[in-house]
Amino acid sequence: MAVFLALGLGVLTGTTVLNRGIVTQLEQRTDQLAETSGRLRQEVRDLQTESDRWSQFGEQVMEYVVDGRLAGTEAVLITQEGTDTAGIDRVRQGLDSAGAELRAVLSLDDRLALQNEGDVQELSQILGTGGEDPEELSEVAAGVLADRLAFGVRGPDVLDQLLAAGFLLSRGPGLDAAALEGLGGPEQVVIVVAGGRGRPIIEPQRLLVPLVDSLAEKGAFVMAAEALETDYPFVTLLRSDGAVSGLIVTQDNVDQLPGEMGFVLALENLVIDRRSGHYGVKEGADQLIPPAS
Repeated sequence: MAVFLALGLGVLTGTTVLNRGIVTQLEQRTDQLAETSGRLRQEVRDLQTESDRWSQFGEQVMEYVVDGRLAGTEAVLITQEGTDTAGIDRVRQGLDSAGAELRAVLSLDDRLALQNEGDVQELSQILGTGGEDPEELSEVAAGVLADRLAFGVRGPDVLDQLLAAGFLLSRGPGLDAAALEGLGGPEQVVIVVAGGRGRPIIEPQRLLVPLVDSLAEKGAFVMAAEALETDYPFVTLLRSDGAVSGLIVTQDNVDQLPGEMGFVLALENLVIDRRSGHYGVKEGADQLIPPAS
């Protein structure tokens, strides 16, 4: 019994010493983690302060970089319902800062998804085609709209008809009869903006991509842009299109300050000497913004 008692006391004593050692180590690690956490929180605060300063700097420099660069330029903005509004707002702000005149903001309504027979028939009548296949009708619609924007009014105004029927929505400056008649033509630039969260009712490859393709092929000044964060591709689809990628300019982070600055400079290059280019941070971008001339 004495032997067993001695063994028991030895085990108990050893365990107590061992447990105390573990507790001491854990306390030391907790203190180290608390110190590291405090240091990291301070670094985050410092980085946020630096980021805010750079944002303020960028906003102030923006005036010097883009002021008046697009003076005398007339622009038409095309988008679709559900597009990220931050990107659209940045484009409008950039055009205003650069001295351009935004003639219209037109948005493709969800009816152009052609998900019911009534929409198919009505659009077919407007376009003057007997086809009833939704995909073929979408391709025709993109070509007809591109023709109207590239060359202006020629015959019955399909743009007026699409607006009256609700296939297109006016989301910008008022479009009375005179303004509508002056919309489009070879001297105006067309900016197409897409991208956003969730899946769109109308996939870009259904209408917006063919629209940009057709505009470029007709010799129009055309730019494509999207927000940095988007759940579906638009700009990258056009960059990989060898037929038109060398005819257009793109900006893939237009909702951010560098993207706003980049799209203005890229548009200036396009208007002055038809210099194409792809800018931003995503696949296919040449640089963040256009290089200095």
